Amino acid sequence: MEYFGSCIAKRPGTQAYSALWAIAGAYLQSKGTRQGAFFDPDTMAPLTDNAAFARTLEIYRATGDYGPLDERELDHAAVRALYISGRCALTLDWGDIGTRAIGPDSRVEDLVGAVISPGSREVLDRKTGQLAPCNKLTCPYAIAGINHAPYSANGGWSGAVSSAAPAPVKEAAFAFLSYMSQPAQSSRDVTLGTTGFNPYRKSHFHERAPWIEAGMSEEAAARYLGAIGLSLSSPNMVLDLRIPLNQRYQQEVLDHALGAFLAGERTQAETMHAITAGWDRITDELGRDAQRYSYRASLGLTR
Repeated sequence: MEYFGSCIAKRPGTQAYSALWAIAGAYLQSKGTRQGAFFDPDTMAPLTDNAAFARTLEIYRATGDYGPLDERELDHAAVRALYISGRCALTLDWGDIGTRAIGPDSRVEDLVGAVISPGSREVLDRKTGQLAPCNKLTCPYAIAGINHAPYSANGGWSGAVSSAAPAPVKEAAFAFLSYMSQPAQSSRDVTLGTTGFNPYRKSHFHERAPWIEAGMSEEAAARYLGAIGLSLSSPNMVLDLRIPLNQRYQQEVLDHALGAFLAGERTQAETMHAITAGWDRITDELGRDAQRYSYRASLGLTR
């Protein structure tokens, strides 16, 4: 049986690009969430063709040197299975993997640590496109000289009730969503790896009893909740892309380009150009001003 230093889901079509942004954020965004990590919020120029993104691609590809030979074909489910079986030392994932580690099939119970996404001592100078040292001016939120920019992949769960539904259906749907999100039910659901829910209420972090009852030790719960809490409270968190047709930007253009890059079909420069050109085409198709307005709004910026 083989064991690996790192296992990261990289299979196209499975949101594998989330791991890329978990790496890229530390290089691309350093002055707070409102700075954004996907586009220049003033021009909508993609931040995908510069020294910072080049470094990201280098690291993303290099992680494969420590993983399974077929890592490019592994989705998140496959990686989680490898991890909880004790065959991978490190991974990048949502919080699900922490709760799966206390499941019935786990061989790593109480052996799992959790930390905020790795940071960088260098960040993108958006004027030159080059990397610049992290200091108080370039990285005001740095921790011990390291810029961290935890990525809020997917941005969380949400529920909606159709306005066209009959009144009884609306009431039932609302009651169900309310039941699922209240502390009594949600505090149990977030401890189960099969739900896909991760802690999000303050009570999920402050009340440790549900976690202990689910099988985590006090120490494991502190590590797990501490890392997620630190990420969620970061003033430099990278918000997921939330603009019209975001799936075309990421699930089509970016995903395809990364797959070709990892397969050796495109060079680093060709990959950056393909992503940048593809994103610019979508932006121009939808209207640069309109997309700029949406992107700025998603960051909490005024028009």
